[in-house]
Amino acid sequence: MAPFAASSDPAYLYASQSGRATLDQGEGGGNPFASAIVELLARDSLTFEAFRTGLVALTERKSGGFQRPEVLARVDLGAWQLVPKPTAERRMALVLIFSDYSATGAEHFLSGAKHDMQRISAALASAGFEVRTALDPDRTELEAVLSEFAECSSASQAAVLYTTGHGAEVGGAVYLLPGDYPFSQGRAALEAYAVRLTTLGTRLRASRANVVFYGGCRNNPFGPQ
Repeated sequence: MAPFAASSDPAYLYASQSGRATLDQGEGGGNPFASAIVELLARDSLTFEAFRTGLVALTERKSGGFQRPEVLARVDLGAWQLVPKPTAERRMALVLIFSDYSATGAEHFLSGAKHDMQRISAALASAGFEVRTALDPDRTELEAVLSEFAECSSASQAAVLYTTGHGAEVGGAVYLLPGDYPFSQGRAALEAYAVRLTTLGTRLRASRANVVFYGGCRNNPFGPQ
């Protein structure tokens, strides 16, 4: 098989198209996007290109057409062998989930997202990844987790981040909203409280392949400026 180009730039795999929401509950008890990832990683042999194609088709089917994933990448990872793992390849993964939004004073608990943490972690481990998890970290904990992952991933050949929670896309930027996000302040609190997905992407520093899976929404719940 021909080698694929190495790049520090991550590929971003979104659970839905720009401007669209995602489902917290669906087939398998969580996001249909997560269900598709789990099913695909259970195959005996899988290249990234086959994974990408299958992810779009499976998520769309499992969500009843509600979600159609998008893949944005600056580097061609098509020939990367996801399954089985090449013997000499070290793989790191971080599963970062926000599910408990009780600190906001509103009922925003995402039970599907919490469920997805367990099954995505298991699926990645079965594909040869050393998996770290973070569930509802506060700001100090989040920075510690990301710093540790950046260090670990820099010593690996492949790194994956799966993250979800409440999210928004505003002005072309995708934001993950932590559990303490003050929804009453709307978009005015984005820069102070939310985390840009591209900022998370900079913490993936593997030498060959870096992939970010984002299961959150890409609509704008805050309305126009």
